[in-house]
Amino acid sequence: MRSGDVLVSAVSVWEITRKAALGKLPPITRQGPDALTVFLHRMGHRLIPLTPEIAELSNTLPWHHVDPMDRMLIATALNEEATIITSDRIFAAYGVPVLW
Repeated sequence: MRSGDVLVSAVSVWEITRKAALGKLPPITRQGPDALTVFLHRMGHRLIPLTPEIAELSNTLPWHHVDPMDRMLIATALNEEATIITSDRIFAAYGVPVLW
């Protein structure tokens, strides 16, 4: 990973599109079912898939955080040696660099 790269987890794509589908965010699928993914690629962001290794790592972490999606984001950041952008203070307990 190069410094300054923006990585986006498949988990984040799932969470954003789910909230849009529930009406908690503006609809983003007007341009097609993969509108967010297309946008992220156009912006030059690197999409990180949810791999079996990340899924497994998320369940071996200490239980500071119980939200499974957040645990997968933490595992992704640890696996990619990346800084995670969040306002959730609990993330730092995992030793992952946090930016907010």
